[in-house]
Amino acid sequence: VKLKRAAKCEQEESKEAKKAVKELNRRNLRWQHKQTQISFNKLRVLQEKKWFSDRGLVPVCISCGKPNMDWCCGHFKSRGAQSGLRYDERNTFLQCNRYCNMGLSGNIEGNKTTRGYKKGLLERFGNEEGQAILDYCESNTAPVKWTWEDLEKMRSSLNKRARITPS
Repeated sequence: VKLKRAAKCEQEESKEAKKAVKELNRRNLRWQHKQTQISFNKLRVLQEKKWFSDRGLVPVCISCGKPNMDWCCGHFKSRGAQSGLRYDERNTFLQCNRYCNMGLSGNIEGNKTTRGYKKGLLERFGNEEGQAILDYCESNTAPVKWTWEDLEKMRSSLNKRARITPS
């Protein structure tokens, strides 16, 4: 009986410790950004795939123009360079993860075999709309300071939108 009671006390203490860690994480801005970024990126990939599907097109990378299966949410202006655009849909488009996003750091200007992010925007949306997107991203340089509450609300909204966006 004493062993059962001791085990039950340990379980309750463990539950309390887990709750405390969860609350600590909840108020941790770095943790909140990480979780919110995951939700945002997931939604953007779904939205981008839907954009191509609605037009009867095969999804292609914004930077190299190649069809791929290893997709990610590629930021035109990096999260570190312009934090205000971190969760902005006009700053993110479908990109191949390994080659362009990670291997070529976003492949913004292109190389001998790829067109680059900038040219990809112009080709996909046309000169006028593509240039408007580029100008928007270039001019929105103000940093944004999010609170953990802001990020929690944003993540909740992003997750709801992802659930209703067809893949």
